[in-house]
This record gives sequence, structure tokens and C-alpha cells, in this order.
Amino acid sequence: MEKAHHILIGILSAGLVLALLIMALNAKQTTIVSGQDVRNTISVSGSSELTVEPDKAEIYVNIETSKFTAKEAKDENARVAKKVRDALKKEGVKEEDMETVQFSISPRYEYDETKGKSEIVGYTATQILKVTTTKLDKAGDFIDIAVDNGADRIDSVSFSLTKEKQKEMKGEAMIRASQEAKEKAEALATSLGVRLGKAASVSESSFDYIPFVSRGFAVAEAKLEMPTEISPEDVAVRATVNVVFEIN
Repeated sequence: MEKAHHILIGILSAGLVLALLIMALNAKQTTIVSGQDVRNTISVSGSSELTVEPDKAEIYVNIETSKFTAKEAKDENARVAKKVRDALKKEGVKEEDMETVQFSISPRYEYDETKGKSEIVGYTATQILKVTTTKLDKAGDFIDIAVDNGADRIDSVSFSLTKEKQKEMKGEAMIRASQEAKEKAEALATSLGVRLGKAASVSESSFDYIPFVSRGFAVAEAKLEMPTEISPEDVAVRATVNVVFEIN
């Protein structure tokens, strides 16, 4: 009886082990079927830098007027600004291409030694007029016209790209950055002894360009008999992309 009992326990144990083994195999098979295929990939980045001739100029014209009262300073500033605008319009600058980007009125102080303190002696109105043009060869002429009609100085001249030019150059920069990324991936694949497959994903990392800015045009220089000449440098355009390639 005892021997039969041991035999029964042995059979049950063997059956339990077999059942566990079958369950483990089924679980492994289920994981393979339901899971996603793991692809071998190479991730690379590519960058490019182009130099482009600018096609837009922004001239920042500074107009300052000082008077005894704030209202007088404001009114005089408006008169000079209108004179500058009208003169520029006669040279072909459109009204919508001129805008006031800064305006302020501040008191002027002088120290009174007899009273031992500073007192207000008047007010200064300051207006910065931004003039935008795509006629780069006339930027110097516009500076001379602004100064000859009452502007005190030219704060800066910025040469950049129009939206249309930006779009065009962005496309070219992205193409070159993608080509560099592919060359990197091909070199890596060759060194690893694998074959490069198709691109699995592509993303833009960055795109920017740096305008060329000239600063500090003094009135004394602009009022010389010789006309003002501006020679803009090229604009640097940069792009970076990230690409993931499959490998076989």
C-alpha cells in the first residue's frame, strides 16, 4: 500500500513538472507573437552652414528733440519725424515700411550750485523709426536723407533675409544637413559591417541665421559731402537634423 502511495506521488510530481514546462513554453511563445519586432538602428545628426547674400535691410533712425516743456519736445519730435518720413517716401519708401519702435520723453537735469541740487531744465523726446527696405543699394541714400531732414543719428543698420528667402534657404540647408547625416550613417554602417537600410525617422533639430548688423552712424559722418556707403556682409544660415536609419 505504501509502495503504491509513493508511485502515485511520483506520477503526480512528474505531471506537475510537465504542466509547468508547457506553461513556460506557451508564455514565451505568447511574448514573441504579441510583442513588437525590435529593429536595429543607427541614430545620427547632420548639420550645414550656408552663407547667403541678404535681401532686406532695417535702418534704425534716432530722432531726439529737446524743449523746455514735455509737450513742446513731443510736438517738435513729431514735426521732425514727419519731415523724415515724407522725405523717405519721396525716395520710394512705403508708409507701411516705416514704423516707430520706440518713443520716450524724459526730463533733463542740471545741477544748481547755489541750491546744491539738480533741477529740471527741460525735456527730451526720443523716437526710433525703423525703416525697412529690400533696395539694399539705396540703404546709404536713406541714411543721408534721414539725417539731412533732422535725424540725430542712425543707431544701427541690420541686413537679414525676407520670409521668402528664409523659406528657400531653410529648405536648402535642411537638404544639406540630411545629406551629411546620411554620409555619417553610411560610414558607421561600413565600419560595423552592416548594410544601411531606409530612414525610420527624421526630425528638425534647429534652424537659425545671424543677421549682419552695422552700428553707430554719427551725424557728423553722415552730413559729410560724400554719400554714406553701406557694404553688407553675407548672412550665415545654419540647420541641424536628426535621422534614425534601419540597419540590416
